[in-house]
Amino acid sequence: MKENQSDVVPYYDTNRRDYEAYMAEAAQRLQFQHDFSQSALKTLVLVNGGAIIALFTFLGHERAAFDLLWLKRSFASFAGGLGLAMFAYFGAFYSQASYMLAVHKQAINSRSAMARLDHREDESSEEKRGDTFLKVGVGAALLSLGSFAGGAIAALIGLA
Repeated sequence: MKENQSDVVPYYDTNRRDYEAYMAEAAQRLQFQHDFSQSALKTLVLVNGGAIIALFTFLGHERAAFDLLWLKRSFASFAGGLGLAMFAYFGAFYSQASYMLAVHKQAINSRSAMARLDHREDESSEEKRGDTFLKVGVGAALLSLGSFAGGAIAALIGLA
């Protein structure tokens, strides 16, 4: 028995619309993820840099009593956190550059498939490199957060 073409089209249209809606939502969520991660990195730079400025301001008061060793540790921790936050930006940049190269190779593969060519680019090395840089960036961001916490504790001990 032959299927009526009009019976198939509505399912195809529904599936296509669902697919397009899901892809649009995925793109929107990717943009949210980008915005949140960028805000997190900016916040790490702000809090570590601001903490260094706050300690310099505190040291500018001549009458303040403090333990210099703990304040040095606090400065070192905040400076390390600032450096790690900047390093996280480099990880983010290089991960996205690697993913961009992988997508470029996928586009070349699609074009080759359309032209029925046997040429195929291997994008897996760029994807692996992107994954590595992503892990480095996230790790540096987490270490930066830990460094800020350590610097805050050292400052509290030094100012007590």
